[in-house]
Amino acid sequence: MLAYPGPELVDTDRGFLELGFDSLIAVELRNRLGRQTGLTLPATLLFDHPTPAALAAHLAASFPSDAERLLDPILAELDRLGAHLPDDAADDDPLRDRVANRLRELLARVGGGGASVAGTAPTAVLDGFDEATDDEIFQFLDNELGS
Repeated sequence: MLAYPGPELVDTDRGFLELGFDSLIAVELRNRLGRQTGLTLPATLLFDHPTPAALAAHLAASFPSDAERLLDPILAELDRLGAHLPDDAADDDPLRDRVANRLRELLARVGGGGASVAGTAPTAVLDGFDEATDDEIFQFLDNELGS
């Protein structure tokens, strides 16, 4: 917008006003950013975030991280599955054992396949699952996955 020959020439720590922005260019940048990001941005965007670095940090915080984009559907699926688990299943129910074993396998993958999970040795975590209820298992998974 200011006809810099390349983005590497923009000092990201200098203020937009120092870089040559006026109010019309600020509004045009806000409009372009809004169209590109799909966000509704305030008219005071460049005054609220007065340097390119500050604006970039603000915009980056508006979008989920790669890890969040990856984990959100997994956590939603765990919640959906947890809602379907019966609270009153018998302890010796073979289906319950299959579910518990599968959860152990998945937990091992989340913990790095044998690495400790949240500072706890894998065998200690697995031993605790034998006595845990379904709700306790899902609460543990929620806590460990950071939801």
